[in-house]
Amino acid sequence: MVYGINVDTRHLSLIADYMTYDGKYKALNRIGMNGCPSPLQQMSFESTLNYLKKSTVRGLKDNLVSPSSTLIIGQQAQIGSGLVKLLWQ
Repeated sequence: MVYGINVDTRHLSLIADYMTYDGKYKALNRIGMNGCPSPLQQMSFESTLNYLKKSTVRGLKDNLVSPSSTLIIGQQAQIGSGLVKLLWQ
């Protein structure tokens, strides 16, 4: 515990999964975000204005498949309970 802040091990596990999900190490920093195909996910990390300018100039589009990008625009992420659709008749 540093500065009186507890870090849940599930949070660390989620970060580790994200950094290694494709079998290679992916840095979770500005350099690692440069290779991310989602402009909105890049903007959610840091340096928002730089990523916004870059994606606008290059005409990049976001296909809204990452949880970060869907949450930014107010949609429910398509993971976990967000995958289930309930039909009422």
